[in-house]
Amino acid sequence: MIRKLISFAFPFTRIVKSEYNGNLELTTIFGKTYLNTANTNYSYGSLQKVLKFSLKQIDVTKAEHILVLGLGGGSVLKTLRTDFKFAGRITAVDIDPVIIEISKNEFGISNNENTSVVCADALDYLTGTLEKFDILIIDLFIDNRIPARFLTETFWCEVINRLKNKGTIIFNMLNSQHFSIQIVENVLRKHGLVWKIFREVEKTNNILIAY
Repeated sequence: MIRKLISFAFPFTRIVKSEYNGNLELTTIFGKTYLNTANTNYSYGSLQKVLKFSLKQIDVTKAEHILVLGLGGGSVLKTLRTDFKFAGRITAVDIDPVIIEISKNEFGISNNENTSVVCADALDYLTGTLEKFDILIIDLFIDNRIPARFLTETFWCEVINRLKNKGTIIFNMLNSQHFSIQIVENVLRKHGLVWKIFREVEKTNNILIAY
């Protein structure tokens, strides 16, 4: 509380080292804390606005269980609970124990009756569970890049296998002429899904929504 009050006069940043994400920056300004890396926002800034826009494009009210791959500070969980009044189950997966600890200590994201936070690689989690989900939110960045293994046919086949009938995929992705999702689109087409891409959402990332 004292730190938040001081931040109205003197914004400050604390660096937390992570094996997976390098130097994470917790910046508190005007009473609000943001989670960033050297090159991008991870939570509670532009990313939260991008994912909120994405959720507005679908019907969250019919969902019972949502899977979030890539926790960050957990801002999408707070958006679901607060802005969309989602009271169902959320499972959030992140490979980085430091990220999970930050989301708990700084932003109050922890396990409870309807929320499960799992420390695991996203692909390992998908291949190791039989559960199916109504909505899959894929936000798998390391700094400002998406690891190549999350753009493979293997990964996306597992994503689709974990999707319920009439389920929805939200994929937060790069806005770059050098970034290709041809493999992703081929897998979606092969499995009979349709999709739409929203470009430069909040003047930052592109979003793919598949049904």
